[in-house]
Amino acid sequence: MDLDRIARLFADGPMPLIRTDFSADAAWHRVVEEVSREVDLVGDGDAYAPNLEAISDTGFDSISAEILASAWPREHHGYVIFADHRSMREARSGGELTVVFVDLSADEEDEEEFGWVFGQAFRCIASEVASIEANLSIANMDFPDFAGAVHDDGVFRGF
Repeated sequence: MDLDRIARLFADGPMPLIRTDFSADAAWHRVVEEVSREVDLVGDGDAYAPNLEAISDTGFDSISAEILASAWPREHHGYVIFADHRSMREARSGGELTVVFVDLSADEEDEEEFGWVFGQAFRCIASEVASIEANLSIANMDFPDFAGAVHDDGVFRGF
């Protein structure tokens, strides 16, 4: 698990899209394609492509948000996206595709003052990745804004 690589991405700007399931390369390629897709965020005709870097490193095989958070050096702050077993299964089936956002930014003050949880995660549909990445990257919205808006099935599908 190359934590230094993730920390460097946090410093450089791209949000890591980490493959945690290595069962199907074609499914991984579909995940990368879907979450990297440009979208018109504000309806003005301008497309926005999320600033992501896809990481396919078997050192992250089967990792969970809890495992990553427990190993994470907390002086580095940012967010990661997991393409997990469920993401790959969804990609293979051709249906709705979801990924997992993980918060590695909450510090002790955030936890005490706001109740934010370091390592908190939520699942979202691929078409919402660009909006979430854009809003988090400019601090327009906070991770709990999205995590708190998941539907009854635990998936964020937009506001």
